[in-house]
Amino acid sequence: MSRSTSRRRSVSRPSLSPRVSSSHTVNEVVSALQKKLTAAHIETQHSHPTPLLGSFSMEGILHRKSKKHDDGGGRDEKRKASAKHDPKSKDRSATRAVVTVVKPAHFEIIWESPPLVMLLNAQNSSGALMSERIKLHVDDPSGKVTLTNWTATLRAVRKTKKPIGRDCPACTTIYDELKKEEIITKPTTYSANKDNQVPFSFHFEGHLPATMECQLGSISYELVVEATTSTGENISHIEPVVLRRALPEGSPKYSIRIFPPTNLTSRVQLPPVVHPIGTFPVELTLSGVVDKREGSQTRWRMRKLSWRIEEHSKIVSSPCQNHSHKVSEGKAILYNATRTLGSDELKTGWKSDFDTVEGEIYCEFEASVATKPTHKAVCDVESSTGMAVWHNLIIELIVAEEVFPTRNSQFVTPTGAARVLRMQFALVVTERAGMGISWDEEQPPMYEDVPASPPGYGSADRNDGAWGGAEMVDGLPMRSQPTSPASNALPSANTSAVRGRWTLAELEEEPVHIRARQSSSSEEEEEVDYGEGSGEPAVL
Repeated sequence: MSRSTSRRRSVSRPSLSPRVSSSHTVNEVVSALQKKLTAAHIETQHSHPTPLLGSFSMEGILHRKSKKHDDGGGRDEKRKASAKHDPKSKDRSATRAVVTVVKPAHFEIIWESPPLVMLLNAQNSSGALMSERIKLHVDDPSGKVTLTNWTATLRAVRKTKKPIGRDCPACTTIYDELKKEEIITKPTTYSANKDNQVPFSFHFEGHLPATMECQLGSISYELVVEATTSTGENISHIEPVVLRRALPEGSPKYSIRIFPPTNLTSRVQLPPVVHPIGTFPVELTLSGVVDKREGSQTRWRMRKLSWRIEEHSKIVSSPCQNHSHKVSEGKAILYNATRTLGSDELKTGWKSDFDTVEGEIYCEFEASVATKPTHKAVCDVESSTGMAVWHNLIIELIVAEEVFPTRNSQFVTPTGAARVLRMQFALVVTERAGMGISWDEEQPPMYEDVPASPPGYGSADRNDGAWGGAEMVDGLPMRSQPTSPASNALPSANTSAVRGRWTLAELEEEPVHIRARQSSSSEEEEEVDYGEGSGEPAVL
C-alpha cells in the first residue's frame, strides 16, 4: 500500500522540467486560437440567426424553399449546358420536328342552296335539293397544276356501335354511293390566276333518312372530292352534308284512356309535333272521380303526377364477308336500347272539382324532350336499313280513395286504397319547319305555268323602251284638242288628238273594229253550218 500511494503522489506532483514549460506554452497558443474562432462563430450566428429545430418560423421555411429553388435553377442550367454540348440531344430534337408537306392544290366547297330540309313524312315529301360549287385552289409555287383524275362522290355513311366483328372497319361502317361524277376525263392544267369552279348538284329523295346519331349508331352524308396530279400526288377533301327532316305543325291531337274496373277516364291534349329544344304544353283532364252511393260518396283525389320521355332506338348489324360465319347465313343481329331524356314530378298545380255529377280534375303543365343539358334528343328516324328512333311520353298518376257522408262532406275518411294510373303516348320529335316551303315551291314559275295576262300599254315609237313599236288600234273616235275662244284660228295639223269628255252613250257604244269582226264572223257562220253527227254541211 505504501508503494502505491507513493507512486500516486509522485504522479500528481508538478514537474519543473523545461519540457513541461514548453507544453504549457503550446497549450496557451491553442486556447487563444480557439477563443478567436469561437468569437467569430458567435458573430456570424448573431448576423444570421437560425431557428431551433422545434420552431415553425416562416424564415426557416422561406430559406428552405429558396434554397430548393436555387438548387433547381442550378440544375436546370446544368442540364441546358449539358444539352448544348451533348450531340444526342440534337438528334432527339430533330426527330421531334414534324415535317409538313405542302400539297400543290386544295379544294373548297361553296354552298349555294339553303340548309337541306325535307318537309313532310317519307311518303309525301318531295325531298331536298343540294346545289354547290367545287373550287380548286392552286398552291404550287409555279402557279399551275395538272390533274389527271378528278371525281366527286356523294355517299351515305352508316355506322353501328354494335358491330359483329369487334374492331372491324367493314362491320362498323357501311358506305352507300348516291352519286359519282367525273369532273375531267383527260389531263387538264389549272392556273392560280383563274377561277377554277365546277358545279355539283343532287336531289335527295323524300324517303331517305335524315342525319342522326343515337346510342346505337349514326347516319350521315358526305361529299368526297378526290384528284390525282401528274406527279402522282393525291388531293382529297371530305365535306359533311347535313340533311334534316321537318314536319309542319297542325291541330292538336286528343287521346282518351280508360282505367277499369273504376270509372276513371282521362283526356290528354298534345301538340302534333314537338322539337328537341324547347317546351310543349300538355293538358290532362281526369273525369269520373266521384261515385255517389246511398248515404255516402266515394271520390278519388290526386296525390302525385309524374311524367317522363323515353327514347327508343334499334339497329340491325350485318356482318362483313370475313365475319359472316358468326351468324346464320343471310341473317343479322337486332339491337335495342332505351333511355330517359326528360322527367319531372308534380305534387301540386291541378284543380279538383267534386261538385259536378262525376267530378273532374284538370291539370296543365309544360314538358320538354330533354330536361338536362347533357341529354341531346334525336329526331324520329325510320330507315329501310333497319335503323329507327322513336319517342314515347309516359304519364303516371297516383290517386287515393276517400269516403265521406252525403249530408256532411267535411268528414272525409281515407279508405287506404290507392291506384297508379299509367298512360303512354307516342311523340313525334322533328326539327322546326320554319316557313314550311319546300324547294319545289320556291323555284320560279315555268312558261306554261304563267296565266294569261291583259295586254300592256304600248307606244307607237319603236325607240320607247320595251313597250316601243306597239300597234295602235283605232277603237274609240279621236277628238281634237279644243281651241281657246280668244284665238279664232282653226285647229292645225299639229294639234294632238285626245280621248276626253265622252258622253255615256259614246262610252257604251261598241268599238268599230270589234263590230266589224263580229259582222265578218257572222257572215262566215251563215255560209257553213255543220249538222249534228254528220260530216257534210247542211244546206238550208
